[in-house]
Amino acid sequence: MTENDLSRRSFLKATGGAAAAATVAGCTGDGDDGGDGDGGDGGSGGVEWYPVPEPSEGDTGGTLQLINSTITTFDPIQNTDTAGGVVIRQLFEGLTKYPNGEPKTENSLASDISVSEDFTTYTVTLKDGVTYHDGSELTASDVVYSWERLAQSENSNRQYFILDSLGVAHETQDGSYVPGSIEVEATSDSELTIQLSEPFHSSLEMLAYSSFAVIPEGAVGDIEGYEGEMSQSEFATSNPIGTGPFQFVEWTEGDHAEIEAYGDYHVDGRPYLDGIYWAIIEEDQASYTYSTNKNSDFLIIPTSKYDKGQVTVQQETDDGKKLGKYGPLGSGEASGEEVRYSQSPTLLTYYIAFNAKQAPKPVRQAAAYVLNREEVNQSVFKERFQPGYNLTPPGIYPGGASAYNSDVEENYPYGIGETRIDDAKQVMEDAGYGEDDRFDLTINAYNSGAFQQLAQGLRDKLSSAYIDVTVEPTDFSTIIEKGNNGNLQCYTLGWIADWPAPDNFLQLMAPALTDVDELGSAATTYTDWDDADTQASEDAQAAWEKIQTNQAPTDEAQQARDEAAVTMEQANWEDVILLNVIHASDERFWYPNTNVQPFGSMGPSRQMHDTTWMDGGGN
Repeated sequence: MTENDLSRRSFLKATGGAAAAATVAGCTGDGDDGGDGDGGDGGSGGVEWYPVPEPSEGDTGGTLQLINSTITTFDPIQNTDTAGGVVIRQLFEGLTKYPNGEPKTENSLASDISVSEDFTTYTVTLKDGVTYHDGSELTASDVVYSWERLAQSENSNRQYFILDSLGVAHETQDGSYVPGSIEVEATSDSELTIQLSEPFHSSLEMLAYSSFAVIPEGAVGDIEGYEGEMSQSEFATSNPIGTGPFQFVEWTEGDHAEIEAYGDYHVDGRPYLDGIYWAIIEEDQASYTYSTNKNSDFLIIPTSKYDKGQVTVQQETDDGKKLGKYGPLGSGEASGEEVRYSQSPTLLTYYIAFNAKQAPKPVRQAAAYVLNREEVNQSVFKERFQPGYNLTPPGIYPGGASAYNSDVEENYPYGIGETRIDDAKQVMEDAGYGEDDRFDLTINAYNSGAFQQLAQGLRDKLSSAYIDVTVEPTDFSTIIEKGNNGNLQCYTLGWIADWPAPDNFLQLMAPALTDVDELGSAATTYTDWDDADTQASEDAQAAWEKIQTNQAPTDEAQQARDEAAVTMEQANWEDVILLNVIHASDERFWYPNTNVQPFGSMGPSRQMHDTTWMDGGGN
């Protein structure tokens, strides 16, 4: 799950009181979607299915059967959860995309994007021959309209993406956006310009977010100047119109969603599938039973059913993907069979957060001494994830995974792969605590098995270090509510990337942005690090400001951001504001008759299935 959705720029300005309220994002789950493997050559022949071949003529067609959770909307500017996002990704397109969820973008509806020398003006040429599912043609005016909806509509839950994160130039009045003022102009039917208020190194990555998807001009009348061809409710639930490889068929809330191939898709020959059907199943056991009975082409294997010994890794890629097989399965119609398997590191970190005003530094450091991440990964997550010492995941850490590991090995002060009870006791005794003066700590742990197990393990160890821990199971919305009101002493949450760069994560640790009293719901975390009055807090704030003043997509600015990012991570080690626990990975298990590309570190929800195909057309 994420905390409040955050902006890159409004929070820097928020130190002067100009921040707007942030929107609560959806939950990433309890860690059941990770993966690992114990190696092995996988038998003769290696991995014959990777790279995934192009299908022959007789192999196209068929319907991909999948499982999803509760969907609330198909409107790209309104959706905030993964369940709706995986469907939206098939129906809509933006100017750029993350191909198969890889972190490096490619053009999608744009055929060319150029940028001015000062990195603030983008000129976009649209691809020819693109039509919507209603048959109308894509124009630059559609982009302007779609982005105006993102900035202005009362249905938009991602306004800050365009106004703050991307930073499109615009006007405000009394702190609110002035409708129609975003500086996005259609200079012809096929060309537009985008003016940013200042350079941003991840502009093309932000444009790949589904919130920036393009829809026909005037389709919905929820902004000034448009009456709309349909109501927003109709568009969001029964008639979503995009340019994607699939078009909408139907959605029965709580039961299923269905889409079919769009015959005039602008990439010749695609999609290969006839359609995709999602059964809506929330409960893990029900999903496991449904998929092991071959009702879904992708299997759901929750941690409770997962056996690491059944993973055979046959191939590892340079970017950390593990490919191979899983099985034999132990139940259902597929009992005794092996399925295909992939595991990809994803840009997601789970952490334990402390409020600096309510949990003293010795208590926070004691928690760091007793937390054995390797033990947690093994006992709680069955080695499906990777121990996390930094907030920034290894895949986007400055210098990559090798630099991440080196920095941890050389500098992490609380021990690696060990529980240091004596050091925890000592730091507490040095602060005046003891058996007759114990500290009471309440952990609001997210209400799932993994987070509860994590918090209870920490509780048991801290009891030996003069800290009495109460674990309160708390749902996501309650954590957010308590945090906004300054009523969290310690809590568990996580952060998944909006764009693949360290600053997207590090905003959670910028001390001035964690001031709950001043910022309220706009605080990046509920930690009040600005009140710690420590050298580490000062160092972290200075480093964040250095990141903010070096936003250009240049090598020099990148070096400055990288140096500052490492400073922030190590300042957090000193003060233990966020006790990072684990970096997630995502797994996929699927039957051999389904041919699908492995997804990248942006995750499976950002993968489009236009190149997925079924053996024999799914027959």
